[in-house]
Amino acid sequence: MNKKMCFSFLLAGMLVISPFSTVAEAAFEDVDSSHWASEEIQYIADRNMVSGYEDGAFRPNEKVSRGQTAKMLSAALELELDGEADFQDVEEDSAFSPYIAAVAEEGIMTGDGERFEPNEELTRAEMAVVLSRAFDLEGDSQELFSDVPSDYWAATSIQRLVDNRITSGHEDGTFGPGETATRAHFSVFLARTMNEEFRVEEVNTPSSGVDSEEETWHFRGVGLGDSEESMKAALGEEQAVLESRYGFDWYVYHQRYDNYVQFGVDGGEVVAAYSNQDTWKGGHNLELDDTKSDVIKAYGEPIPYIQKGGSNFSIDTEDAGTYKENDQYETFFYDTHRDNRITAVMVVDSDVEENFRQYYAEPDQSLKESYEQMSFYLANAQRERYSKRILEWDDAVAATARSHSVDMAGSHFFSHENQEGEDPFDRMSDDGIQYSNAAENIAYGQVSPIKAHQSWMNSTSGHREALLGNYHRLGVGVAFDEVRKQPYYTQNFYSPK
Repeated sequence: MNKKMCFSFLLAGMLVISPFSTVAEAAFEDVDSSHWASEEIQYIADRNMVSGYEDGAFRPNEKVSRGQTAKMLSAALELELDGEADFQDVEEDSAFSPYIAAVAEEGIMTGDGERFEPNEELTRAEMAVVLSRAFDLEGDSQELFSDVPSDYWAATSIQRLVDNRITSGHEDGTFGPGETATRAHFSVFLARTMNEEFRVEEVNTPSSGVDSEEETWHFRGVGLGDSEESMKAALGEEQAVLESRYGFDWYVYHQRYDNYVQFGVDGGEVVAAYSNQDTWKGGHNLELDDTKSDVIKAYGEPIPYIQKGGSNFSIDTEDAGTYKENDQYETFFYDTHRDNRITAVMVVDSDVEENFRQYYAEPDQSLKESYEQMSFYLANAQRERYSKRILEWDDAVAATARSHSVDMAGSHFFSHENQEGEDPFDRMSDDGIQYSNAAENIAYGQVSPIKAHQSWMNSTSGHREALLGNYHRLGVGVAFDEVRKQPYYTQNFYSPK
């Protein structure tokens, strides 16, 4: 039974419920009266909502995980703990299993349906969403923090925190949705919920002229020209940093492959962005799943080439459309299987694009590894959008894929069958990989993993089916033709036998 509290509840952090208890009347040795959250921490501890550790410490700055979140929410809501979590990554004997089962049953925290990721830290945005679900938070505040645009995926939940006077945001008018929550934060927000004496009186709204909505393009509230520092303040720590063909680094952000965005960062500034999910707001009021004709109506016909120095570099105008506007190149990628609807977008600073006067990057080991990882991330982001199982990276099959890419690049052929007559399944078996079902995608010559991924998704030869198929694991291998610098890509999918 879902026993929900009758009062609105809001917090931006989470507190570990430790198996060790501390006498509530005693102060924690690492939280004295001068600590900024001392009163709220003691208030919550006195009511046995939380406890400290065996050594008498509270550890106020410790981050909290999804498993710990599930345990605290189960206790706060008095949920029944008679089930076992049905997730691939939650062991039956895990201490968190009954709590995870309880919150999943109530629809509060459900993971991706198959994986819960109990050890992953929660962000403030994720916490706002979870609490809105758990405690039926209500409100219709119009207050927007400068790093939370109105179309941000968690905007409604964050606004409800404001309505309940649980959060004031940061002093600079930001909320920090990508920041991870701490035990001290949880205590403060929970105390504010339970006792009005702790609640805030004012919200730190952005100063005049500071509003993320002013950006012509933004991805999860971040736009070109923003600083790396402000990007991290809005989104927290990145999941990966990967090399690009341009020379800048791609900073990859997602929440279990949801809200997927890549930001190109050069010299501490955002110079590019890409997403194949509904995470962006662009010019002309275009949205994901609008059609190619909608784009042409708004922009006109796409440009057929980009002039770089004295040369014209041709670009795709069939499966994508590129436009130059406001000192940036904006590319719309289309899904030819769904009436040429927008399936992804990429924006690149015009100086960065025009100064990259070649098609292919200078290959090295780091770039190859980055291309492999990016191909893996793009596949999972696409699968998340279509509600497919998130694939696990597999080193063994990645080695199989890499070997085939090296073979094709070195011997200048392009085929699923190698020169010894072995097909992908032969190669997997030779490498000791036992599978119940498997598939392979290969590509050649695409200038980046983004372009290779787009080609596979628009293929009529089974590549799309492999990307979205019923598999459990994926490994990617990339190699470059040493003379022409053209990359060869191989993806191997399989489910273990």
